[in-house]
Amino acid sequence: MQKSWIRAIIAVAIIGIIFGWVRHADARSEQEALQLLNTVKPYMMSQQQITFKYTGYYGTCAGSDSKMLQAGKKLSLAFDIPQEENLSESNSHSVYSAKKEAAPGALVTLTVASPEGSNECYVVLRLDASEHAEQSDLMNWQERAGDQLKKLGIQGQWNVMVQGFVKEQQQSRQNSTSDLVQEIAQALKGKTVESYSDPKTISLSLASDEFQTSIKSGNQTVNLQLALHQESTTGKWRLTAGTPIITMEY
Repeated sequence: MQKSWIRAIIAVAIIGIIFGWVRHADARSEQEALQLLNTVKPYMMSQQQITFKYTGYYGTCAGSDSKMLQAGKKLSLAFDIPQEENLSESNSHSVYSAKKEAAPGALVTLTVASPEGSNECYVVLRLDASEHAEQSDLMNWQERAGDQLKKLGIQGQWNVMVQGFVKEQQQSRQNSTSDLVQEIAQALKGKTVESYSDPKTISLSLASDEFQTSIKSGNQTVNLQLALHQESTTGKWRLTAGTPIITMEY
């Protein structure tokens, strides 16, 4: 059941991107990312994973490897990422992929693909950071990347996620893990519009006036998602939060 729920979340993200729920990036996106991190991180131990991901469309690929490579190299230059001379393969499809360390503990990845049935190039700009990365460096990178995306006319949306194990003192002062996730939801000023739970997993989809970034799930507007999952081997609870949704496994 849990895997089906995760697949459903990822499917919503992919469908949303393809059918145009993405919005323009602006300074508001940076404020929302900072608000999410500052609200959720106090509940976590230092071992954290933070992901900034921007998805959108740029130029014309139309299934052409040469056009994909050309677009990838141009975008690499724009984002100061070393250019790759050849395409790589992902899930039996050709893609352009280039990487660079953006800051200590933070790796930026640029991916360009040509979706079947679409003339446009599909672009993913992603920053993955560990607990060793300075939050100020991450926010500065997002601001610079956002400015460059705007200059290039790439219309899309930021997806920001943070994941880490819950602090023991946070668990011990709560009656249940359900109380803990509800407390975090309240701290984000979120109203639960969808939920899922089993003995080892709790997940909430939230609507919050504090966040403008959103997707539609049926008739509901979702601005944030929270998930708690207990590891089978250690018994530790792993907290994951994302705006507008979680697109990593939890």
